Amino acid sequence: MVKDVLRYYASVAWSVKKYSILPIILSPFARIGLDYVSPLIAAELINRISQPERPPIRSLGWLIVGFFGVPFAAELLWRVLLWSMNRSDAYAMEKVANDTFSDLMSRSYDFHVNNFSGSLVAKVNRFISSYESIYGIVVFDVLGVFAGIVFAVTVLTLASWPVGVIFIITMLGFSGLMYRLTRKRFAYNTERAAYESLQTGQLADALTNAVIVKTFAKEKHELKLFRSVGKKLTKLRLRSWDYQNFPIDTVTANTVIVLNTIALLGSIYAVYKLGASIGSIFLLLSYVRTLTNRFNDFSRVMRNTENALSNAVEMMQILKKEQTVRDDKEAVVLKPTDGAIEIKDVSFSYQEDKKSVLFNSLNVSILPGQSVGVVGPSGGGKTTITKLLLRFMDVRDGTITIDDQDISKVTQTSLRDAITYVPQEPLLFHRTLKENIAYGKPSASTIDVIRAAKKANAHEFIEKLPKKYDTLVGERGIKLSGGQRQRIALARAILKNAPIVVLDEATSALDSSSEKLIQEALFSLMENRTSIVIAHRLSTIKHLDRILVLEDGKIKEDGTHDELINKKNGTYAQLWAHQSGGFIE
Repeated sequence: MVKDVLRYYASVAWSVKKYSILPIILSPFARIGLDYVSPLIAAELINRISQPERPPIRSLGWLIVGFFGVPFAAELLWRVLLWSMNRSDAYAMEKVANDTFSDLMSRSYDFHVNNFSGSLVAKVNRFISSYESIYGIVVFDVLGVFAGIVFAVTVLTLASWPVGVIFIITMLGFSGLMYRLTRKRFAYNTERAAYESLQTGQLADALTNAVIVKTFAKEKHELKLFRSVGKKLTKLRLRSWDYQNFPIDTVTANTVIVLNTIALLGSIYAVYKLGASIGSIFLLLSYVRTLTNRFNDFSRVMRNTENALSNAVEMMQILKKEQTVRDDKEAVVLKPTDGAIEIKDVSFSYQEDKKSVLFNSLNVSILPGQSVGVVGPSGGGKTTITKLLLRFMDVRDGTITIDDQDISKVTQTSLRDAITYVPQEPLLFHRTLKENIAYGKPSASTIDVIRAAKKANAHEFIEKLPKKYDTLVGERGIKLSGGQRQRIALARAILKNAPIVVLDEATSALDSSSEKLIQEALFSLMENRTSIVIAHRLSTIKHLDRILVLEDGKIKEDGTHDELINKKNGTYAQLWAHQSGGFIE
């Protein structure tokens, strides 16, 4: 999975190569110019002025100019590098955000109901920031430090080859040891990241449902759940941080001590046995000090890389998951004409085992413009039919067609454009009422929005609000009552003006006065459209063209209200007889 993360980030960097390549090219030169050229020039100056016959000062001019000129030029390169890198990061992170958002939005209904939205937000944010971290590590640490190490080791080896060889061996051994140690810490950090996502999701879930928590007086219960996750997360963090302290930082610190000792002994050896100059000794000690500092950085770089990768892995696991509902490679745009719906030999189950089969060779034909009510006990498959029609899930066998077009062979976008869906719990964005009503038709004018609101009997209460149609409704429409939210959802459906209407218990949450207000709107919405109405409240569907009684995944009864009410011992007749105030008991 780490390879998948790096491969994806590399493709993102390449997509903005106009800005991302320049920092990669400039980083080695800037690092060498800033850290390694000045000591080299200083060593030559020391050698010259330490000679018995000192050269004239004017002969040192170019060395003096180079001593401050090269770092100055390198600093300018660094500014250009950062300018380009800022743009590379900004555009690349924008692409990562767009890619992940697009992927999550294309995921099936089942995916979203099985994942905390808060956890997904945390994973997306970490995935975006991890790109910045990884690219920065490559530019600043991997390329710059590697180029500096190669340059320094080359110069050291030329100055005193025994010290150079010993340093190379020590460096390779240190790198191998650090790799083995950090692999274990990576596993620790991956588990820690998973619990951080869980904690974020739990926090978002509790805050989203804060009203429910308060009405049930469950603040202590939620706090207990949150603390249990936090306690586990604390243990994981301590395990990771302690492992960083020992053995990783301990090994790094001791390696630095060893390398400095080697440099000292090498300097003594070079002076006494090899006749090394004072400038060479200065260069040797200077480079070893710089490189040992880089070893300290190496531990930090490994830690940052590991944190960034472990944070990115969670999101990459989602991105690599195969979509459960996806468009066929040769999918075409649905072209609805009359709105005829045909469910033919459809079989479906939520699990793979045969015992959980919900539908087995289900057959339903709905004529163009026909309004059909679907009733029956909970768990009989009423809502599942709407999910299959909208392709929130796919059938196991059989076909569903709209105007003789197989919905599995058309694009999901065109399919859902042809269907207006109003769920039992109307979901609104934390945006203005105007934006919520026009969501299905963003090009709608203010006049169109108001006309739709009037048809849904929503205009009157909207006009009483301080900001009218510019009123923000709160997260999930929490500032509105249940009846008001439902009327806004109906106004949105009316404005969309799709040929097929699906109402999933759209009036079940309303009181009698609210229901009366939108009954007229419902029939206006369904007029001349193929309509499927799922209801527990039978008064909603008694005037429809046709009623289906669905029980245990099978059509038990099919007919008009009058036909079904006269069936002795029929399920619909029993449901009607047992109603109280319009609700099924």
